[in-house]
Amino acid sequence: MTTTRRSVVHGLTVVVVVAFLGVLGYYLVQPGYSLTRLALFTVLGALAVVGAAGIIYDRGLLVGVGTGGLVLLGFWQAVLWVYILPVVVVIAVAAFTTPNQSNRSAIE
Repeated sequence: MTTTRRSVVHGLTVVVVVAFLGVLGYYLVQPGYSLTRLALFTVLGALAVVGAAGIIYDRGLLVGVGTGGLVLLGFWQAVLWVYILPVVVVIAVAAFTTPNQSNRSAIE
């Protein structure tokens, strides 16, 4: 994959995760604030950041943990699924479209 495509995929992943964090921040301060909501949103945001970090640093395990955790918590918290699903899809597509650089250099 060319450097330009890789940069576009990384940039899109970061933009989507930052937008997701903005949505979580918006809903955090809505009426009904509780420490439980804060804990859930913190975990969701951390999982999204871990998934994006896995894409940027070519770590498949981080991508799997991030997307898997988002999917599991998304099923549990169905109201946020509308926002979680696009993040999971973008991270998964980015993982499948960006080859692992460390494996490619070992093969070549």
